[in-house]
Amino acid sequence: MNKHNETIVLFFLPFLFSFRCGCPSRWTHFMSSCYLFSTAENQKLKKNWDDSREDCIRREADLVIIDSPEEQVGQRQAGQDHYTEIEGTWVWINNVTEVEFWRDGEPNDSGHNGEDCAATYYSEQNPWKTRNDVNCRGTRMYWICEKALK
Repeated sequence: MNKHNETIVLFFLPFLFSFRCGCPSRWTHFMSSCYLFSTAENQKLKKNWDDSREDCIRREADLVIIDSPEEQVGQRQAGQDHYTEIEGTWVWINNVTEVEFWRDGEPNDSGHNGEDCAATYYSEQNPWKTRNDVNCRGTRMYWICEKALK
Protein backbone atom coordinates (compact mmCIF):
# COMPACT_ATOMS: atom_id res chain seq x y z
CA MET A 1 0.00 0.00 0.00
CA ASN A 2 2.86 2.38 0.74
CA LYS A 3 4.32 1.79 -2.74
CA HIS A 4 0.98 2.78 -4.34
CA ASN A 5 0.96 6.11 -2.48
CA GLU A 6 4.52 6.88 -3.62
CA THR A 7 3.54 6.19 -7.23
CA ILE A 8 0.67 8.69 -7.01
CA VAL A 9 2.95 11.39 -5.61
CA LEU A 10 5.56 10.81 -8.29
CA PHE A 11 2.91 10.89 -10.99
CA PHE A 12 1.61 14.31 -9.95
CA LEU A 13 4.96 15.89 -9.09
CA PRO A 14 6.14 16.45 -12.71
CA PHE A 15 2.78 18.05 -13.57
CA LEU A 16 3.03 20.53 -10.70
CA PHE A 17 6.66 21.31 -11.44
CA SER A 18 6.16 22.05 -15.14
CA PHE A 19 3.07 24.13 -14.40
CA ARG A 20 4.95 26.40 -11.98
CA CYS A 21 8.22 26.71 -13.91
CA GLY A 22 6.82 27.69 -17.31
CA CYS A 23 6.66 31.45 -16.61
CA PRO A 24 9.20 33.80 -15.05
CA SER A 25 8.76 35.11 -11.52
CA ARG A 26 5.82 37.57 -11.17
CA TRP A 27 4.38 36.41 -14.51
CA THR A 28 1.01 34.62 -14.61
CA HIS A 29 0.41 31.46 -16.63
CA PHE A 30 -2.89 31.29 -18.52
CA MET A 31 -3.62 28.90 -21.38
CA SER A 32 -0.45 28.83 -23.54
CA SER A 33 1.01 32.20 -22.56
CA CYS A 34 2.68 34.05 -19.72
CA TYR A 35 1.38 37.48 -18.68
CA LEU A 36 2.99 40.26 -16.70
CA PHE A 37 0.57 42.81 -15.28
CA SER A 38 2.40 46.12 -14.89
CA THR A 39 0.70 46.59 -11.53
CA ALA A 40 2.60 43.53 -10.23
CA GLU A 41 5.75 45.64 -10.09
CA ASN A 42 4.47 49.15 -9.44
CA GLN A 43 0.86 49.86 -8.46
CA LYS A 44 1.07 53.55 -9.44
CA LEU A 45 3.14 53.60 -12.64
CA LYS A 46 1.24 54.23 -15.86
CA LYS A 47 2.72 54.73 -19.33
CA ASN A 48 1.61 55.76 -22.80
CA TRP A 49 1.17 53.10 -25.49
CA ASP A 50 4.67 53.41 -26.99
CA ASP A 51 6.42 53.24 -23.61
CA SER A 52 4.21 50.33 -22.50
CA ARG A 53 5.08 48.38 -25.62
CA GLU A 54 8.77 49.20 -25.25
CA ASP A 55 8.67 47.83 -21.70
CA CYS A 56 7.16 44.56 -22.94
CA ILE A 57 9.69 44.21 -25.78
CA ARG A 58 12.52 44.78 -23.30
CA ARG A 59 11.14 41.73 -21.45
CA GLU A 60 11.13 39.64 -24.66
CA ALA A 61 7.34 39.94 -24.85
CA ASP A 62 4.77 42.28 -26.40
CA LEU A 63 1.55 43.96 -25.34
CA VAL A 64 -1.22 41.46 -24.77
CA ILE A 65 -3.27 40.22 -27.72
CA ILE A 66 -6.74 39.25 -26.52
CA ASP A 67 -8.02 37.00 -29.26
CA SER A 68 -10.39 34.55 -27.58
CA PRO A 69 -13.36 34.69 -25.18
CA GLU A 70 -11.31 32.75 -22.62
CA GLU A 71 -8.51 35.29 -22.75
CA GLN A 72 -11.01 38.16 -22.53
CA VAL A 73 -12.39 36.67 -19.32
CA GLY A 74 -8.91 35.92 -17.97
CA GLN A 75 -7.66 39.47 -18.53
CA ARG A 76 -10.83 40.93 -17.05
CA GLN A 77 -9.89 39.32 -13.75
CA ALA A 78 -6.88 41.64 -13.58
CA GLY A 79 -9.30 44.36 -12.51
CA GLN A 80 -7.40 47.24 -14.15
CA ASP A 81 -7.87 49.16 -17.36
CA HIS A 82 -4.90 48.62 -19.69
CA TYR A 83 -3.44 48.99 -23.16
CA THR A 84 -3.85 46.22 -25.69
CA GLU A 85 -1.85 45.51 -28.84
CA ILE A 86 -3.91 47.30 -31.49
CA GLU A 87 -2.93 50.42 -33.37
CA GLY A 88 -4.14 52.42 -36.36
CA THR A 89 -6.36 50.26 -38.55
CA TRP A 90 -7.38 47.96 -35.65
CA VAL A 91 -5.20 45.06 -36.60
CA TRP A 92 -3.38 43.12 -33.90
CA ILE A 93 0.38 42.80 -34.21
CA ASN A 94 -0.21 39.25 -35.49
CA ASN A 95 -2.18 40.76 -38.46
CA VAL A 96 -5.60 39.59 -37.25
CA THR A 97 -8.31 42.25 -37.60
CA GLU A 98 -9.97 43.26 -34.32
CA VAL A 99 -13.74 42.84 -34.56
CA GLU A 100 -14.79 41.70 -31.08
CA PHE A 101 -15.13 43.29 -27.67
CA TRP A 102 -15.56 46.93 -28.82
CA ARG A 103 -17.80 49.15 -26.71
CA ASP A 104 -20.91 50.45 -28.46
CA GLY A 105 -19.97 53.27 -30.85
CA GLU A 106 -16.27 52.36 -30.84
CA PRO A 107 -13.87 52.74 -32.45
CA ASN A 108 -14.83 56.33 -33.17
CA ASP A 109 -11.50 58.18 -33.55
CA SER A 110 -12.81 61.14 -31.55
CA GLY A 111 -10.64 63.94 -30.24
CA HIS A 112 -8.32 66.41 -31.89
CA ASN A 113 -5.24 64.18 -31.90
CA GLY A 114 -6.95 61.06 -33.19
CA GLU A 115 -7.32 57.78 -31.39
CA ASP A 116 -5.04 55.23 -32.99
CA CYS A 117 -4.47 52.88 -30.03
CA ALA A 118 -6.83 50.64 -28.12
CA ALA A 119 -7.39 50.33 -24.41
CA THR A 120 -9.48 47.91 -22.43
CA TYR A 121 -11.89 49.31 -19.84
CA TYR A 122 -13.61 46.65 -17.79
CA SER A 123 -17.19 46.92 -16.65
CA GLU A 124 -19.21 44.40 -14.69
CA GLN A 125 -22.33 45.53 -16.58
CA ASN A 126 -20.97 44.37 -19.94
CA PRO A 127 -17.74 42.33 -19.70
CA TRP A 128 -17.80 41.53 -23.44
CA LYS A 129 -17.69 45.15 -24.63
CA THR A 130 -14.48 46.55 -23.21
CA ARG A 131 -12.39 47.96 -26.07
CA ASN A 132 -12.12 51.70 -26.67
CA ASP A 133 -9.84 53.65 -29.01
CA VAL A 134 -7.61 56.20 -27.26
CA ASN A 135 -4.84 58.67 -28.01
CA CYS A 136 -1.53 56.78 -28.08
CA ARG A 137 0.69 59.42 -26.52
CA GLY A 138 -1.66 61.39 -24.32
CA THR A 139 -3.30 58.53 -22.45
CA ARG A 140 -1.34 56.86 -19.65
CA MET A 141 -2.51 53.45 -18.51
CA TYR A 142 -1.43 50.19 -16.98
CA TRP A 143 -0.39 47.47 -19.45
CA ILE A 144 -0.09 43.71 -19.76
CA CYS A 145 2.83 41.98 -21.43
CA GLU A 146 2.33 38.58 -23.06
CA LYS A 147 4.82 35.98 -24.22
CA ALA A 148 4.64 32.35 -25.22
CA LEU A 149 4.91 29.75 -22.51
CA LYS A 150 8.36 28.12 -22.56
